[in-house]
Amino acid sequence: MEEYKNLFSNSIRNELKSFTEYRTAYQEIYTFKNILSVLQWDSEITLPEEGRAERGLQIGLLSGLIHSKYAGENFYKLATKAREENEQKILPGQEQRRVEFERLFQDLDRSRLLSQELVEEFSITTSKAHSIWAKARKENRFEDFAPILSKVVELSKKQTECYGYQTEPYDALLENYEPGERAANLEKLFFSLKDNLKPLIARGKKFPNPFQKEIPISLQNKLGEALPSILGLSSKISRLDASEHPFSTSLGSKDKRITTRYDLKDPLSSIFSILHETGHSLYEVGISEIEGGPSPLHDSVSLGVHESQSRLWENQVGRSLEFWEMYYPILLETLNIKESELSFSKLFTYINQSSPSLIRVEADQITYNLHIILRFEIERDLINGKIGVSELPEIWNAKMKDMFGIEVPSDREGVLQDVHWSGGAFGYFPTYTLGNIYSAQLFQSFQKQNSNFQSEVKDKKDFSSLLTWLRKNVHWKGKFYSAEDLIRNATGSDPDSSHLVQYLEKKLTELESINHG
Repeated sequence: MEEYKNLFSNSIRNELKSFTEYRTAYQEIYTFKNILSVLQWDSEITLPEEGRAERGLQIGLLSGLIHSKYAGENFYKLATKAREENEQKILPGQEQRRVEFERLFQDLDRSRLLSQELVEEFSITTSKAHSIWAKARKENRFEDFAPILSKVVELSKKQTECYGYQTEPYDALLENYEPGERAANLEKLFFSLKDNLKPLIARGKKFPNPFQKEIPISLQNKLGEALPSILGLSSKISRLDASEHPFSTSLGSKDKRITTRYDLKDPLSSIFSILHETGHSLYEVGISEIEGGPSPLHDSVSLGVHESQSRLWENQVGRSLEFWEMYYPILLETLNIKESELSFSKLFTYINQSSPSLIRVEADQITYNLHIILRFEIERDLINGKIGVSELPEIWNAKMKDMFGIEVPSDREGVLQDVHWSGGAFGYFPTYTLGNIYSAQLFQSFQKQNSNFQSEVKDKKDFSSLLTWLRKNVHWKGKFYSAEDLIRNATGSDPDSSHLVQYLEKKLTELESINHG
């Protein structure tokens, strides 16, 4: 945490009065955001159905309050005065505070472009849209979701006009998740990756579900609930629940929530959701451990970097040979399955199979990025005004047929499967593939420095060397560096999709060896 040394020590508090006042105001905003997160988490986990309308109003009011405090004149003046004070007084940590103000005003100036009325309307609308989406998905009725989605798209387009853009409206929303990234650049990156994946997709094979009977949710929960703590996420500061769509959220520095969903016919579905969401929460825990916070620097660099942390634990770790050599006996014992009923080779080949599929969150490592490209293309055209909401099912199904050769049997398994658009999260999907690219590159660098990791996992259930490396190279850096600089500093090279391709090639070779062995 060298970057944060002297950022906000006791001596600095005494010397920089304006900076201390600004930080006190920031702490209040940070606390309000955590309260909002509590309301949002409760909305998805425990809120009674009849309470949703009032909860939407509560969330909308609090969102507006947070925006008015953060983007209002009082806080802006406090921050401006604190920045001027930092320049005038030569004290330890001055350069670090300069970076803090740079990050703050990048976001602050952008936030002030949206009116409080638009922020509140967007929050209320997306809160309603979420519950309507969940019901429409369950009942396979896109027509019930379309009207509210049209409103979300309309408000998102208003945001693009407020933010402004140089090339296309979609870029304005992409900036919310990947600062500095542009759709044209992503298009080149994604299609280059797609070309390199084509021969790997051809080598992939589908294997049958090795589970011969349905597994009760109670047993699946017992199997998965210990996983976060094994990876390093203490149960004293975290909680696992079930939800329609798996997610993770931070409700405070020592309060991290993760969720999963259960499939009676495939207990691995919940396991990989837990691995994924635990990765997100481990990142949040690491950020919370940085001294001198909370501040604009005590945050994730970008959604792509955040996703790299979840994908690394889900894929590079969770689908590895050593992980399952360690976890296989636990699975058999917990689920009351005999080894003769579920061989290791059948389980491992099923875990790492590669075959076109309908559902993004259940897609394999190789074809997953095609799901992202599909969504990127559709939402880009939607925000840029090239297509309308009513056309989405038809366009979705046509692209699935073109990319995967699959006929989509229902909107539930097609355009309704993801929660993101109900929340107006246009520009979010590309971060998943960026996360895949970053995670492969980070893990490759870690392995070069920690050759004993495989045996540590297999023999000792010990993941601490990886978590320590990620803490030092990613988590404890917070938002001090850009995503590109963070990856370069951690790995010694610029972000490059070749590491992902190399990892997948190695995985296929490993799988072919086991399958033929």
